[in-house]
Amino acid sequence: MTDDSSQPIGLLKRMACMFYDGLLAFSALMLTSLAITALTALEIEQASWTQPAMLALAAVYFGVAFTYFGWFWTHSGTTLAMTTWQIRLVSSDGTAVTWWQALRRFSVALAQWILVLGAFQAWRLDLFLLTKGLVLLIVIGLILSWRHPRKLMLHDWLSGTELTHSPHPGKTP
Repeated sequence: MTDDSSQPIGLLKRMACMFYDGLLAFSALMLTSLAITALTALEIEQASWTQPAMLALAAVYFGVAFTYFGWFWTHSGTTLAMTTWQIRLVSSDGTAVTWWQALRRFSVALAQWILVLGAFQAWRLDLFLLTKGLVLLIVIGLILSWRHPRKLMLHDWLSGTELTHSPHPGKTP
């Protein structure tokens, strides 16, 4: 049996894990919405939302999503999806991830997803040049990650973290 713990995590495995983690994080955000609605009896009408209320709600959602990822990353190095895909997050020096690293990683990754959603919205609005520019940025980022010897993405590099292989508990590498 070969030891693949030193092999970098490929892009497809990362994307599959991101999709699974996204579903789990979305579930946490839906439960948060349910709790907020039940506790505050907020009206559904869009006109009733003020800018400070929207900012506070966005901060709550950011906090819940960050807490979900940050707690797992700093305690075990794996989210539920990462455990399934046998992936572990560690600092670049191999130590446990700190809350500061988790915040940087989460914030940069969120900004990257906002860029992807911005490209989609620009495409929907027929803003050809903006769509082309955003898609070009995204493709360049994916190519740089693909060509990097450790397959680091921007959020890995800026947070000083990297993904490694992690066998299921009870299995020997």
